[in-house]
Amino acid sequence: MTRHEPFSYKSSAELLKKSEDLGLKLPFQESINLLFEKVTLGSRKLPNRMAVQPMEGFDAESDGSPSELTFRRYCRYGRGGSSLIWFEATSVVQEGRSNPHQLMITSHNVDDFKRLVEKTRSSASSMFRSQHEIFLVLQLTHSGRYSQPERKPKPKVACINHFLDEQGGNAQVISDEELEQLQEKYVDSARLAGEAGFDAVDIKACHGYLINDLLAAFTRDKSRYGGSFQNRTFFLREVVDKIRSVVPGIILAVRLNAYDGIVYPYGFGVRKDGSLSVDLTEPKSLIRKLIRLGCSLFNVTAGNPFLKPHLGRPFDRPHFKASLPEEHPLEGVSRLLNIAGELQKEFPGIPFVGTGYSWLRHFFPNVAAAVVRRRGASFIGLGRSSFAYPDAVRDLMNTNSIDPKKVCITCSRCSHLMRHGFVSGCAVRDREVYGKEYRKLLRNIKR
Repeated sequence: MTRHEPFSYKSSAELLKKSEDLGLKLPFQESINLLFEKVTLGSRKLPNRMAVQPMEGFDAESDGSPSELTFRRYCRYGRGGSSLIWFEATSVVQEGRSNPHQLMITSHNVDDFKRLVEKTRSSASSMFRSQHEIFLVLQLTHSGRYSQPERKPKPKVACINHFLDEQGGNAQVISDEELEQLQEKYVDSARLAGEAGFDAVDIKACHGYLINDLLAAFTRDKSRYGGSFQNRTFFLREVVDKIRSVVPGIILAVRLNAYDGIVYPYGFGVRKDGSLSVDLTEPKSLIRKLIRLGCSLFNVTAGNPFLKPHLGRPFDRPHFKASLPEEHPLEGVSRLLNIAGELQKEFPGIPFVGTGYSWLRHFFPNVAAAVVRRRGASFIGLGRSSFAYPDAVRDLMNTNSIDPKKVCITCSRCSHLMRHGFVSGCAVRDREVYGKEYRKLLRNIKR
């Protein structure tokens, strides 16, 4: 293991030298033209390989409707140039919200979501005209262990997890009957998403939330949703199958934790020898089953941001209560690239979105283009970087470069805001809105 270091590279040569010193093979090339190839997704031809990852703003109205800030964020993404915009986690039920201001789609507010879709599309078309067609995915979720619909934790878990529940204490194991009823809520939300004009729905299965929790429910006894691989994947497979039947026109996607980074029998995508080594045997089997059921788009991620945030979001500085990991951020970046690459190569006919690029700052396009060249991902996803620099892709289109003074600095302030229940965004690059929120947060902590 290598001690953590913040980003300090003034040239690509320095970055590549550090990668070499760590024994890593960071892909890199000068030409970034491959990022602007047209990509086929379903029946659509998208203008580039860039994607906005689902980053929660926690700025919805109390009924789950998008607010002014929500519209502002997605219109900026629309103008920003990415062809694929993956909308943030949207709860399928009130009790499954991770924050009182998390988005939630219902029959009462579906027209507001429809307006959000229309505004996002019109933002893109007004900036780029008709040649630039964007693809919109709505992520559907139940927060499970991290449910907090009224600012007080109300966790619902797939099974007790000794690495996670010691932080909570009042977790309730969700019953088979509740899970069966919840499937219908996912189907209803997918139908509403189609009505609102989304191109696809993502059944969120990552970052420790309910479906990811079920995938790792090895110790869930006497349940059709726990124990064996068939049982642990049953809920996700059933939801996908039902949505395909009820909402046939919508594309099915899954954002999947391919690696939890928690030892067996408490984590998915790890070896069963007690180590933390990556084992993609089960993720590959699950993806194969989901493709047969009609899934045609996957977004690969890793880790639990409440336990090991660096696995999914390599950073320079952690959030307030976290310690620095005992690995260099480049090791985390490399792991994410390798996991996505192995899965993309296993399923070459299915588009995969890769992640882990924000820490690379203004060098990310060169790494991303090299990843695409070696067929390690079909789309390049930016999460925190989209918060900080939503028009980075447009700048790349126009000038073949991005501004180092605008990039995300992986300071975790957006995570601080999110974790403490504030509206979330980039407090460094978007100070007018989120700098004020961050100052409020600091005052609260001092008090």
